[in-house]
Amino acid sequence: VGMCGGIMLSQTIGNESRSRFDTLKPAILYNLGRVLSYTIIGGVIGAIGSVFALSLTAKAGLQIFAGIFMIIMGFNMAGFKAFRKFQLRMPASIMKIVSKPKPRTPFFVGLLNGFMPCGPLQTMQLYALGTGSAISGALSMFMFAIGTVPLMLTFGALSSLLSKGYTKKILKFSGILIVVLGIIM
Repeated sequence: VGMCGGIMLSQTIGNESRSRFDTLKPAILYNLGRVLSYTIIGGVIGAIGSVFALSLTAKAGLQIFAGIFMIIMGFNMAGFKAFRKFQLRMPASIMKIVSKPKPRTPFFVGLLNGFMPCGPLQTMQLYALGTGSAISGALSMFMFAIGTVPLMLTFGALSSLLSKGYTKKILKFSGILIVVLGIIM
């Protein structure tokens, strides 16, 4: 929730539908895209791991990079303006897809989520790499994704019921949580 919660909030805010399913639909689509993306990426990374393996130093370097990125991203989400210049921007073509609210936009944002430099996600990707198998890599990433769905779906359902002012507070809290996770990493 700390890393992906803010992204999912961006897909569920402003969904003022009347039925419960319509309220949950963005969270369901986002999680479906995330699970699919994680599984495919796990398979590709596992296949790459069958060809070569990263040294312990390379793995540690990736972890440190991911931790620093998480800290910067967390301060950014929490509203610290000094970190705005460190923001990574998505290509304009992708932004056109995700910025216009369409019925399938949360699914595409979930698919892109697999490419986010997120510490816990990268840790699992390193595990998938270490399996040395496309099937084992895909399965490990699938299990990781499925394990996060109940909490993410609950968070998405609750956030769709909250006001914009309250969701801004949640985003700030998520930012601080990301900073803490980055420091731990």
